[in-house]
Order: sequence, then C-alpha cells, then structure tokens
Amino acid sequence: MNIEQLVHIVEVAKMKSISKASETLHITQSGISQSISSLENELNIKIFRRSRIGTVPTEVGKEIILKANDVLNKVRELREEAEGQPNIVTGELRLAGMPGVTPTLVKIAAQLKRKYRNITVEIIEKGSFEIMEGFLENNLDAGFIAMSEKMIQQRVEFTFESVIEGKIVLCVGRDSPLSKKKSLTPEELKNQTFVLYQDDYINWFIRDFSNIYGEIDVLFSTNNGDAIVTALTEDMAVTIGHDYSFANHPLVLSGELITIDIENFSDHVVYFGWITQSNRSLSSITKEAIDRFNQELFINYLY
Repeated sequence: MNIEQLVHIVEVAKMKSISKASETLHITQSGISQSISSLENELNIKIFRRSRIGTVPTEVGKEIILKANDVLNKVRELREEAEGQPNIVTGELRLAGMPGVTPTLVKIAAQLKRKYRNITVEIIEKGSFEIMEGFLENNLDAGFIAMSEKMIQQRVEFTFESVIEGKIVLCVGRDSPLSKKKSLTPEELKNQTFVLYQDDYINWFIRDFSNIYGEIDVLFSTNNGDAIVTALTEDMAVTIGHDYSFANHPLVLSGELITIDIENFSDHVVYFGWITQSNRSLSSITKEAIDRFNQELFINYLY
C-alpha cells in the first residue's frame, strides 16, 4: 500500500469514473485500474463496482475511502507544517454561501483559522442571486451557490465550477398530511399554500411551474429562514428548495421537517458550485478553502 493508491481511490470515488480521474490526475486509465486492483488484492476486498451511474464504492469500499481521505489530509498537514506555511500566511478570506451551506463554511473557516493564525475570515449567507448581485460590492473571494444551465450561460462575468448536481424538492412539517408521501405530482403540488425563500432560482422554478400548471397560492416570501421554519412546523404552508439546502438542516435530520420529491420536473437540474470573478486569480488560501469545502461535500455525499 502506498500514498498514490490512496490518492487514486479517493479521486475515482469523487469523480465516479476512472477515465475522469485519469484526466485530473494525469495518469493513464490502465495505470489507475492496476493501482486499484493491486490495493484490492492486498486488502482482499472489492473497493469499487460498476453501475449505471459510473464507478461507485462498495459498502466496505466507502469505509476504506473515508480512511484514505483522512490519511491524505494528515499527509498534507505534515508537508505544510514542515514547510512552515502556517506561520507566514496572512490576509483576508471572504466567502458567501446560500442557505444550507453555512455550517460547512463555518467548519472550514475554523480549520483554516487553526492552521493559519494570522488570517481573518468572513462568512456571508444569502440567496444565490443576492450573492451574484453583491459579489463585487462585497469584495467576495468566492461564493457557493445554485445555478441552472441557463443562468450559467448568462453570467459571463463569473467563472462557475460545478461541484454536484441536485434538484428542487418540496419541504413540509412532520404534522403535514403530505409528510408520509415519497413524491408529489405537480397537480397535487398546485393545491398547496407556499412560503418561499427569496431566491432567483426558486423564482425561476415557480415561474416555469405556474406557466404550465397555473398560479400557486403564496402565503408570503422572505429571506428569513426562521419565518419559513415556523410556517412549516405549524403546518401553515409548504415550501420548495434545493435538496442540498435541506440535506443537513438540523430539523430535517431530526425529522421535524420532511423533504418530498416532485414528479415530472426532472429537467430542472440544479448545479451547486463556486462562482469566482472571471478576471481575477484566486489566492492560495481561497483555493484551499474551496478544496476543503469540496472534500467535505464529497464525504457527506459518499453516504
């Protein structure tokens, strides 16, 4: 077993493809395949299996990949400590994120602050559209947002790095009559009363939905997450949002809030990723923050 083999299995798991991993690592596909096979033979387990969505980890493979990722992080820390980087890095890091990603951003900020004592970090939480509109004014280094394919093509002033794909889902309180459903048809959705987060992507979805199925009943719209939670938990209304925004919400994890799939709207793919200014180079600390965030996201989605 060697470090290169650990790099290979982590990258293949992240990309869900040996061919894509070979491109990012600049290694031949056969080289990566042989490396993984050698490690599997040494450990006497199967780390990956082929599926319709690509090369995915087996259950035991997931555990191995998590441990490999931990080892690689420790190796990176050792190398940086040896180079004396933590004591000389200074500057300011300004990151923005849509609702749902703040806990991960806080975790990354704490990691960086422990490592680089002389940096300052600021985190802003806003809707995706607000982040884009205020990017230059707030002098942001990077923002994690949700975008549609159309939005990506329109915002040429930004470079957008997609990290994962998602979808729009319905969210209700556990006392809602809908809470036992696995999915909802657009016709059923049309009859609900909504509270909506003020976000350009949400507005775009509602506009498309209303054009097809008719106007919906909106109780209120807001950028206050607590107001939306109150409406849901007291069963006054339902809401929609990006599946990633809900994934690690404490009330979703506790079962107070329930997410439900929306049928026949699979064409509304959400791309979650980072926007940066097109004509501006990223600092090393910004690159590290993005890399750490993406790694955390990868680990969360491994399960």
